[in-house]
Amino acid sequence: MSRASHRSVYGGIILSGAIPVYIEPDYHPDIGFPLSVSVEAIEVLLKQHPDVVAIHLTSPNYYGVMPDIAAICHLAHSHGVALLVDEAHGSHLGFHSDLPQSAVSLRADIIVHSTHKTQGSLTQSAMLHVNDNGFVNLARIAQVLPLLQSSSPSSILLASLDATRMQMATEGRERLSIVIALARKARDAIRQMNNLWCYGDELIGVNNIFAFDPSKLIIRVSDAGFSGFEASSLLRHQYEIEVEFADVKHVICSITIADTESTVDKLLDALHSLTRQKRPIIDHDDFSIKPPDGLPLPAINLRDAYLSTKTRTIPLNEAVGHILVENVIPYPPGVPLLVAGEIMEQRHLDYMRYLIDKGSTIIGMEDLSLQTIRILDA
Repeated sequence: MSRASHRSVYGGIILSGAIPVYIEPDYHPDIGFPLSVSVEAIEVLLKQHPDVVAIHLTSPNYYGVMPDIAAICHLAHSHGVALLVDEAHGSHLGFHSDLPQSAVSLRADIIVHSTHKTQGSLTQSAMLHVNDNGFVNLARIAQVLPLLQSSSPSSILLASLDATRMQMATEGRERLSIVIALARKARDAIRQMNNLWCYGDELIGVNNIFAFDPSKLIIRVSDAGFSGFEASSLLRHQYEIEVEFADVKHVICSITIADTESTVDKLLDALHSLTRQKRPIIDHDDFSIKPPDGLPLPAINLRDAYLSTKTRTIPLNEAVGHILVENVIPYPPGVPLLVAGEIMEQRHLDYMRYLIDKGSTIIGMEDLSLQTIRILDA
């Protein structure tokens, strides 16, 4: 599984007891956010770990970038393993030919759609799609799903899924044509603003990025003197605009079927106002720090560490060299820096301090003040 998987995937690992083999995503030195995973890296891991039973990937990721799902699917099936795709942010992809193909049409085995994210159903509603390629047991899936679901499902949520399904089936292409046009308008306008940049198709081909969702606006604000967290806060409190999320250098906005010319114009006016705010001269190297290279050092199984009762709490500053029993997750986007069972190193502590200084939120730790952390009591 990609190390840059959502925290919910790690929750599934804890519940199931599965043993993850991580694939480290690429990080572009200038762009800074997690990009994609290569077919070659997956092939190497499949040869190193012949007992792997499934591959899990996030596509598109939180920034709208995607690996070559078709090639990875072929590779997985040639090794007799299933491909599971977290397509939470891509439920709209199958409804317009100008968008990248959905993992459903590319024949991945199990695909999750957060229908509420990009299609408009009510929050908490989602869909699980299964392609019967012979690599998963449909009856078994139906049997275990109730273990994780309420025995009294919400008719309101189910109705919203059905209404959304009908709307996308009958109006999806028309509505997404508007989305694509609005995103193009916004991207072109942002690129004309002083010290702002909005990424687009130029990302394709960079560090294993195979496709890009044009409805995502990845807006680099660091050249204007803002961290993404600062810009997000200003947009929220001064202009009543809630962005999808922010990182150290960017704010990320999603153009959806609910957007109109007026909502996009409001965003553009707000961004233009930000560029006119005088900012102190900054050291641009301060925005160039990326997550630590290399995977963390595992000590014990994630499930065993997370559920261990032999723990103690120590000051965060003393955690280097200790085995964690809780997760350290910068949020958003919710990709763990460390998970239970891994050893805290100085590089991780330094990066945590850097993120906190820039305004990031870190979740997963019992101490919300981030002053202490729980470790395995050897």
